[in-house]
Amino acid sequence: MAPDCREGHGDGQGSISSKEWMMAATTIEGRIPEALLAHMAALVLSPALPVAYPDIAFTPPAGPYLRVYFIPNGTERLFIGNGEPNLHQGILQVTVVFPAGKGAVKPNDVAGAIANHFGEGTKLAITGGFVRIDKRPSIAPAMQDTDRIQIPVSINWIAYI
Repeated sequence: MAPDCREGHGDGQGSISSKEWMMAATTIEGRIPEALLAHMAALVLSPALPVAYPDIAFTPPAGPYLRVYFIPNGTERLFIGNGEPNLHQGILQVTVVFPAGKGAVKPNDVAGAIANHFGEGTKLAITGGFVRIDKRPSIAPAMQDTDRIQIPVSINWIAYI
């Protein structure tokens, strides 16, 4: 199950004026989501859509928006020696949420723009190394709710640190 994005009172524009999630992380477990979320915040869409970041207060609007989930996976030890790099991996999932009944083209176009932004080979620098997007993000079929459709974009990432 994906981590929850807390509901609350966001600014409605998806920007986090205080950049609450950018707190100069000191561990690999903090630096990885910090880099991925900063790259997500740099995404430019026209028109701009509000974004629900993990564990940041947000009130879903009546119109379209994006919901972000950071889903780390297991860490793998690659070498026998102590202090050698480990493989950290996981998924950044960005769900495109649109009102139902408006057609599939625009929500899929937004999903494609997200996939392009996190294109294969994207490298995000972090202290001690980088986070790399190792393949083109996967866009799942739309899931229909009563009044909305949701299209998950799964962005696989890896870091050898």
